[in-house]
Amino acid sequence: MVSLLANIGILFLAVYFCSKSGKLGANHDYTTKSGLIGCILMEVLLGTILLSFSTVIFGIRYDFRVLLFCFSAKHMDWRITSSSILLLGIIRFFWGNSEAAQVNLIVSIMLAIILPMIVKLIRDRMSDLAQLLVLVTVALIPSIVFTNHMILDKGLVLLISLILLALNYGAVFVMQYFISDLHGLIASASTDPLTALKNVRLFNSDLMEMERRRHPVTLAVIDIDHFKNCNDRYGHDSGDSILKQLAAMFNEMATPYTTFYRIGGEEFGMIADYFSPSEAEAFLHTLKSTVARRKFAVQDGEMINLTISVGVAHSEKGEALKKTLKRADMALYQAKESGRNKVMVSAHAYK
Repeated sequence: MVSLLANIGILFLAVYFCSKSGKLGANHDYTTKSGLIGCILMEVLLGTILLSFSTVIFGIRYDFRVLLFCFSAKHMDWRITSSSILLLGIIRFFWGNSEAAQVNLIVSIMLAIILPMIVKLIRDRMSDLAQLLVLVTVALIPSIVFTNHMILDKGLVLLISLILLALNYGAVFVMQYFISDLHGLIASASTDPLTALKNVRLFNSDLMEMERRRHPVTLAVIDIDHFKNCNDRYGHDSGDSILKQLAAMFNEMATPYTTFYRIGGEEFGMIADYFSPSEAEAFLHTLKSTVARRKFAVQDGEMINLTISVGVAHSEKGEALKKTLKRADMALYQAKESGRNKVMVSAHAYK
């Protein structure tokens, strides 16, 4: 019983820290080799800890590695899931080279192939909870079959099977709702409540992450031209409506490599990753032109035109991104001073 409670506690801590770090979920960036390897090692370490707290009955180890595999398959990249399952199968084989360890290795190979395939098949057809229940059921079948093979007392087999199903299903319910609530809390802390864009807190956090990765990025600061006049003429409710409509348009135009943030009253930020400087500038020119052509609704259904000014800076080797952002701010000021409705690109950083 103590071992099972330890398993549950370990899994909850892992879910909490993964969610806080942003590693749990489809939005996490698994494109870098270091990111993939780091997640695989983390999952293998977690699985090894769970294994060390196994409950042993007639030479068979019972723990919550099945839950680890299922949540990984549901919420993380298949390469992480499959690699982790295989590595943990190998670790279990050398942990104790018994018949159970040999069977576990074979089952691990099967699950490494089957679980990602099941997720791909049912992802858009069931709720998250239903998907996890299906995955857990499939993953538990080999354990139940092997238990039936190893233990002659079929009454005991039935009891163990029912306990396994009850504990795993119960843990799935609790952990899935825990993840949903945790994601909700994290999202509310990092999302602008008016526009639903990411907020300035997350903007600064993402800048720090980009700087840590030392990957070249383009930063843009976007400001609505004459927004104060709109507020004065049409009222603050219309001003809020304009901000919402503009944010929705930004989301429509966003690519997998561009992220928009609300960083001030009528000021927005954008980080473009994996874009060349020319591609980022072309995207921002298109954005500016699209805003200028779009009609925005204000009070009484009246439609008005807006323009935006954009300051752009491309990060340079050895430059802190705070300085890159400052150059983008200066470029925005130049765009405002030279007539607005412009995209102004900062000159190279001063050495």
